[in-house]
Amino acid sequence: MREFDKEGPRAEGSPVVWAGREDGPALVVIDPAGTARHDELPPTWDRLADHFQVAWCRVPAGRRSVEDVEDVFETLAERRATANLVASGQACDSAMALARQYSDIVTSVLLVDPPDDGDPPADTDIEVRVVARSHPGPTDRVEPPLPLGHPEVVAGLMTALSSMG
Repeated sequence: MREFDKEGPRAEGSPVVWAGREDGPALVVIDPAGTARHDELPPTWDRLADHFQVAWCRVPAGRRSVEDVEDVFETLAERRATANLVASGQACDSAMALARQYSDIVTSVLLVDPPDDGDPPADTDIEVRVVARSHPGPTDRVEPPLPLGHPEVVAGLMTALSSMG
């Protein structure tokens, strides 16, 4: 598994990038790779941003990563918005813990290359799905976890989100 540290070019930029709609349901992305460095979502996310508020939490850029994500949930609570939590690789366990903590806001946890498939948090209606996995072999050019901007990840998210709503 790749190591993501708080040094280098991915650690630059805003810790949270907001995009998409001003209201309505949200996608809260916990990104251990620090994509969206230039305060813009990956272009593959444009269609998702048409339908959701998107809070892209860039873990390497946040000196207070947990607090930054908690601030996002507090903002969503003030807006009375529900959230689908998206995470990949090493951030999946943190996403499950956040879903438990914010079970009044989080409706689903959508995982990419998780260490395990994840169990729904106890005593909640939160749905947990794996939306994309790397497929080792000669056709796989990207080592796990797949980047959250990867087209297969976006396709998996769109499929999961359309079947839930």
